Amino acid sequence: MAVIKNGANGALSGKAGSVVFVTNGNTTYARGLPKKSRKKPSVDQIQSRSRFSLIQKFISPMLDLLRVGFKNYNSNKKAYSNAMSYNLHNALEKTATGYAINYENFRVSKGEPNPITSHTFHVDKETETFTLSWDYDANLSAASDLNASSCRLLLYCPAVVAFTNESMNTLAQRTQTAKLQRQQHIGTYHIYVFFHKIDGSAECTDSKYLGTFEW
Repeated sequence: MAVIKNGANGALSGKAGSVVFVTNGNTTYARGLPKKSRKKPSVDQIQSRSRFSLIQKFISPMLDLLRVGFKNYNSNKKAYSNAMSYNLHNALEKTATGYAINYENFRVSKGEPNPITSHTFHVDKETETFTLSWDYDANLSAASDLNASSCRLLLYCPAVVAFTNESMNTLAQRTQTAKLQRQQHIGTYHIYVFFHKIDGSAECTDSKYLGTFEW
């Protein structure tokens, strides 16, 4: 059954007869119901499903951050769709047995160029904290008005757990900490950082991959 959201002038959602209504961002699409096929999927179809499933599983623990980082990437689509589309095309590499995530090419956000030029990080196991420090391109930051933008940090153990910073320092402060929790998971964590403007525009920089640490 199709449902009209937000009154008579709202968007349709759901099935009406042989038509399905789907809303993505500000656009509503009408699609015919898919017909069940008895044909075996082709090699291309199997590979496409495998790639989609891999990215979908990889991003599932970080959805809240992706909703920030990809909100403005394509205003006609939702942030989740933007993140899936970008990383399907850019963050996968072919292996002998299928596909794998290319961590350096993966993005948590897309936007302005990331201004970080160098960085260091430290893990304190006694206080269970991760601290990132950085230098940045002052000219690039000034041109994009990034000095007051908030640091968004992702510490990610694939498909298991993702830590983010609760308090948010600015780019100009050159350092950010995040609280870790040893009881949740021990393993290799991948580090991503981007900066998010707080002026109401919701604009972000590209995320930057900073390597790994053991926890």
